[in-house]
Amino acid sequence: MSKSDTTKGSIMRAAVLEFSALGYRGVTLRTIARSAGVTMGAIRYHFGSKADLYRDTLAYLSFPYNEVCRGALAAALPTRDVQQIIYAWLAAPITDWKDATIASGEEVLCFLNKMGYEESELTREVYESHYAYALQEWLDAVRSFFPGMRRDDWMWCLTSLRGMYFNLVAHRNFILWSLPNVSDKQQALRRLATDAVALLQTYTPER
Repeated sequence: MSKSDTTKGSIMRAAVLEFSALGYRGVTLRTIARSAGVTMGAIRYHFGSKADLYRDTLAYLSFPYNEVCRGALAAALPTRDVQQIIYAWLAAPITDWKDATIASGEEVLCFLNKMGYEESELTREVYESHYAYALQEWLDAVRSFFPGMRRDDWMWCLTSLRGMYFNLVAHRNFILWSLPNVSDKQQALRRLATDAVALLQTYTPER
């Protein structure tokens, strides 16, 4: 790896940690430069503005994220077990992550969780171009087990599932409803997948 690549990696790692902790508006390039051990000029040379750094980092992380999630989905599909298909995708960044040079799988989940609170103008283009297609593969796989479900109802279930998912895995030193962090995230995700299937199986289409 060249010195330039090492510098870029250090900047992106610092960006993930700082943006995840403080959000886009709460972070300055000076803070990221200090965290990365580089100059402000190095950040501007490699990335330009703070918005460019945010979006470039988000786009960069989409490749390992999609790789592990799609790999887990491919392995789970032959089981024809919807519970396993849900669990495999949700757990993949924790169980299958390969390279933590820029961020661990859990750190990526923290970053993606924080992304959900940012202004859509900042995140929409990268999300739609780098993340949405892979997520749609998983959604189609799960939805195929519930063919009668209306799109609006399915989107409500999806939103609830993703919200619970991020609450389980994407926080550190965080108290949720006065409860401590979940210590066994894989067990919690298996329970979440079980509960999600039980909920989906109660669905009755309107006539």
